[in-house]
Amino acid sequence: MTRPRSAARRVVLLGALTLGGCSGAPAERVVHVAAAMSLKEAFTDLEAGFEAQHPGVDVVFNFAGSQTLAAQIVAGAPADVFASADRAQMERAAASSRMQPARVFARNKLVIVTPANDPSIQGPADLSRAGLRLILAGETVPVGAYAREALNRLGVREAALANVVSNEENVRGVVGKVATGEADAGIVYATDVTAELADKLRTVTLAGADDVVPAYEIAALADSRQPELAAAFVDLVAGPAGAAALGKRGFLPP
Repeated sequence: MTRPRSAARRVVLLGALTLGGCSGAPAERVVHVAAAMSLKEAFTDLEAGFEAQHPGVDVVFNFAGSQTLAAQIVAGAPADVFASADRAQMERAAASSRMQPARVFARNKLVIVTPANDPSIQGPADLSRAGLRLILAGETVPVGAYAREALNRLGVREAALANVVSNEENVRGVVGKVATGEADAGIVYATDVTAELADKLRTVTLAGADDVVPAYEIAALADSRQPELAAAFVDLVAGPAGAAALGKRGFLPP
């Protein structure tokens, strides 16, 4: 009877040591980053480096229109960092009292996009042409708000808006529909005309509206479950490494 009891004792001890070893391993920590859709490539470029600097950390992105992300934050959705394509949506999120102070970390510029095989649009005035199919992002989407501001500065807002056939939820929706020929033109960020789309889109400058400069803001959430990591991610994006990654993707410095 003693030998089985001893064997059983050894099994229990081995199991305890095994479990103890597992519990001693660092648990994976997740940093949830809610970011404007136009930041997708640049932020993804930063992901591996951040995770390498913080072993056991997994960065999980939620890319969408800034207005959608702000609404989620106001509704109490869990997040650690919010990166908005404009101040209005950052202020909307801040009204929930969940946000730390925001920092401007990058700028962008607006361009007109048309299908690559359509040279008929040469400037903003052509957006008011009768019968033109124009696609914009919605009024509350940052790029949609910027586009309307630019059209207003150029004196073609009313006529151009009369040609709008669709209001998209984010900038990639505008790019996608113009690239597939569902529209004759759209207004997007210059950074969204990626190398992969070079053979599908042509760009036209919004000459005369150069003072409409989209600005991006980032902030950690005050109720982040990973406050130190959230602050570290904000510092990364707003620092030299972030500037390099954003510059590589065509963003302008703050």
